[in-house]
Amino acid sequence: MIQLPLHPVLTTPIRTPIRKYLKSLPAGVAAAALAVIPALPLSAQAVEPCTQQCDTNQIRFMPGQPITIEFINRTNGTVNLERVLDIDMHWLRPHTEFAIETLVGFDDDMSLVFWDEKNRAVEARLHRPDAETLQVELLPSGHDSDRAVHVSSDGRVLVY
Repeated sequence: MIQLPLHPVLTTPIRTPIRKYLKSLPAGVAAAALAVIPALPLSAQAVEPCTQQCDTNQIRFMPGQPITIEFINRTNGTVNLERVLDIDMHWLRPHTEFAIETLVGFDDDMSLVFWDEKNRAVEARLHRPDAETLQVELLPSGHDSDRAVHVSSDGRVLVY
């Protein structure tokens, strides 16, 4: 059986290395290998790991992976931050940071809600500076406000 390298983010083989391995095989074996390898979705082929200003579909953690979620308040006001179903609430003064550590999937769904103390719109911009960190930069926004960051039990990161 051919062991294919895994894409660092998606943990699924990508097609480009398949061609490299198939060229070294006899034609009949290569044809048989292509017949049993399932077609990958196009999105799996072109996805690059995102580190700055990521969309929600560009960041995914593995279930069971320990991660740190960092919130950075880049607004000029106080932002309230609360973990859903938790008693503690945190106040992020302007230009301060707060971090929480968790295991992906340990809490069925990890949600942190936030709001500006004076009800001004806030934009959540996602960054992934390293494989174990989700950074949420809170910025002033001139339009609709984001209200929550959600890390689902399957590792997807969503902003509402």
